[in-house]
Amino acid sequence: MRFPQQFKNWLFNTPGVADTATFSGAVDRAVRRAGAATEREGLAQARKIVRQLAENHGPWTGQRLEDYLFGARILAGQALDMVPFDTQLLAAATMLQGTVVEMDTGEGKTLVGALVAGAHALDGRRVHVLTVNDYLARRDAAWMGPYYQALGVTAASVAATSTPEEKRQAYQAGVVYVSVNELGFDVLRDRSRTEPDQAVLQPFDACIVDEIDSVLVDEAVVPLVLAGRARSELQGVDVAEFVRGLAPEADYTVEPDRRNVSLTDAGIDKASVRWPGVELYSAEGTPLFSSINTALHAQVLLQRDVDYIVRDGRAQIVSDSRGRVAQTQRWPDGLQAAVETKEGLLKTEQGEVLDQLLVRDLIKSFTTLTGMSGTAQAVAEYLRTHYTLDAGRIPPHKPCIRKDLPERIYATAAQRDDAVVEAVAAAHATGQPVLLGTHSVAASERFAAALGARNVPCQVLNARNDALEAGIIAEAGRKNAVTVSTQMAGRGTDILLGGRGASAAAHGGVAALGGLLVVIAGRFWSPRLDAQLRGRAGRQGDPGASVIFSSIEDPAANGQEVHGLELSSSLAGDADDAGLVARAGVSGLLDRTQRLAEQQRFTTQENSWKYNELIAYQRRVVLAERDRVLTDDAAALKPFEGADRLGEFHRALGTAELLRICRQVMLFELDAHWSDHLALLSEQRAAIHLRALGRQNPLDEFRRETIFAFEGFLDRAAAGARDALDGLELAGGAVDLEAAGIRRASSTWTYMVNEDPFGSQSDQAVKWLLKKLGK
Repeated sequence: MRFPQQFKNWLFNTPGVADTATFSGAVDRAVRRAGAATEREGLAQARKIVRQLAENHGPWTGQRLEDYLFGARILAGQALDMVPFDTQLLAAATMLQGTVVEMDTGEGKTLVGALVAGAHALDGRRVHVLTVNDYLARRDAAWMGPYYQALGVTAASVAATSTPEEKRQAYQAGVVYVSVNELGFDVLRDRSRTEPDQAVLQPFDACIVDEIDSVLVDEAVVPLVLAGRARSELQGVDVAEFVRGLAPEADYTVEPDRRNVSLTDAGIDKASVRWPGVELYSAEGTPLFSSINTALHAQVLLQRDVDYIVRDGRAQIVSDSRGRVAQTQRWPDGLQAAVETKEGLLKTEQGEVLDQLLVRDLIKSFTTLTGMSGTAQAVAEYLRTHYTLDAGRIPPHKPCIRKDLPERIYATAAQRDDAVVEAVAAAHATGQPVLLGTHSVAASERFAAALGARNVPCQVLNARNDALEAGIIAEAGRKNAVTVSTQMAGRGTDILLGGRGASAAAHGGVAALGGLLVVIAGRFWSPRLDAQLRGRAGRQGDPGASVIFSSIEDPAANGQEVHGLELSSSLAGDADDAGLVARAGVSGLLDRTQRLAEQQRFTTQENSWKYNELIAYQRRVVLAERDRVLTDDAAALKPFEGADRLGEFHRALGTAELLRICRQVMLFELDAHWSDHLALLSEQRAAIHLRALGRQNPLDEFRRETIFAFEGFLDRAAAGARDALDGLELAGGAVDLEAAGIRRASSTWTYMVNEDPFGSQSDQAVKWLLKKLGK
């Protein structure tokens, strides 16, 4: 008896999990039809079906869905020399219903995305396929291009290096591949345009997101920023020097989960001596206290070659979910300047924030949304709650025979590392290829050195040499290969047994050795990241194995005190001479700690979203007015009704030029007022946590002040525009707007804000004050 999926979700408490077997019948019938037709008959039928589907739009169900799956199987095989597996057709059918699919590594998600995009394009819809970087956008658009040509659908890609005209042309294609960040930056640039024809984007419709859990979950509240009008904002060197002189434990303490560092009473006393007359916990002393905390966070919590690397004279953030350099990202609230001061680097140009956009808001702009990932079902409840999306698992094309070995837990990190090196060396001695997954650049290089000392040659892949990623990973399945990598090896290029282009004999030889062995040196902050690394082994029915080596000193274990759990200090007594802990239940406790840590991260994201929700609404109000001014002549002139010199300008300039002047002035004032509004809200948010001292809810207070600050916004912008118009000078029958200060920034740039992983500095200061006051 087969129970409805909703009943199973209720019974097993798995909200958001979808039943992907619903369309298996349609897939089976399509595959049988394709198998029964000759090559010539199949192509003729497929082409006829494509023409009919393009002419008659409708939902992807019943006979229409079956016909498309039949055509897709035939045309993909002919155009790409890649006949879709039954499971790939099932994934495409599921995604066409708006459901997210989970597919194992090597199961062909790229082709599935093309099958779904092609179907939507045949329906006359414009499709965006969102990738995690420009390289994948270019690669996938070119790779899948022949299939789109067979459908009669145009496809293109967009990159950060594309010119505005190239982007304009690409976005007009039926299917466009673009990275999430670049699409967001193009939205921000379009929102600041001063002429209608400067826009590069087309209206949003259907969206397919690759690695959807990474984008919709891990980076959901990452702000994309458009900045300009550079100004000097340097952190005081005396603050950095003061922090460098503080002693650990005596002057500051670090919480067990390393998410916060706080000054002790002795540290406060030293600050009082350094800045006499300033009460750090008063309203007047808050800016100084915040600066000290920011510098302390940079000095103590942010670690070089872990959280960031220094390359080309810049501090570059390393993504903790991807292991790669997070291109264009930087820290907020002075933390960027604090890290640069710590490392003695040239300060990054700060500038003024002109506009910003959260990744979540960007994604929610699409009418239809779906995607695929290797670890989507683990966040099914999150996707259901925040995006009204369900997620279902697609079974692998061939059964997975990978052996996930029991976790090995050690008393200390040093003992764990020794065991890791021993395990890798032992596997290498047999010729079995090994992928060693580490947490940071520093850890990967440390393990590489330890293996070198054991005469085990290895390739290192981390944020320093991420440009070599595809080549290194492609050879990681060769016999005797040892690859030491950060989390960046968990997604992307497939690892083929025997290496790239290996013969059947080479593939079989490595398979006989047990396939790829994945060794994970310490759990990551999310079980999904562990699963992604495990999934590198056992591709498409190949043999393989994975094992996690953990220690009681790992971050995943350190957080147990924070979550009210307890790892007994007597565990060391249960360890053998090598430090291996044999006590039952420890692995389960680490499972729980890891899940709680990830949930805490989700809670932090949700709080950040709540702070930005009202701002996003206000931005929509301003953009609606901006669009009216940009496209409607009457709306452009309306703010200037009653302006003292309107008639004078009309007589001197004529109707067309007056309209242009009025439009530019009003757009300038709207943008300037919005930038000032963002700056004000940033200051308010930085200080709002002080309201907690009065037992007020900081979020409620921030919303109240945000509403108050926005009252009369459009009226103030219009008044500013009238004043600006009256102040313009006529010379030779013309007006010089730039001379009057009405000009755009000479340069603008875009970047992502890496939300402070430790919480806002003011928030931490308030926590300290509450603790001191006994509240």
